[in-house]
Amino acid sequence: MSKNKYYRKLINSQTWIKLRLTKLANNPLCENCYSKGKIAPASEVHHVIPVENGVNYDNMKRLCYDYNNLQSLCRDCHVAAHVALKSKTKAATQRLNDQKTAFFVAKFLKK
Repeated sequence: MSKNKYYRKLINSQTWIKLRLTKLANNPLCENCYSKGKIAPASEVHHVIPVENGVNYDNMKRLCYDYNNLQSLCRDCHVAAHVALKSKTKAATQRLNDQKTAFFVAKFLKK
């Protein structure tokens, strides 16, 4: 768990708990496994763009509660996603930048 007090406040809120349950109800299968042709139940919800990337509390809150920033994942894929986020390799940086760009396009440029 993050040491950031704002992150902990957001993740422990009733709003997050309800949103997490809604995401898992709408997407009960691991989205990463499913994209690879495998079927696995999702047990965790991952923020594609990490909440801690927010520059202030309001940005963190927006990232935390944005349904389009969430992925239903199995435990193994969730761990792998966090390992990849901590990686400083060129491929990992490019992957994160691609995710951020896709999120921005979906949020602000597509109608």
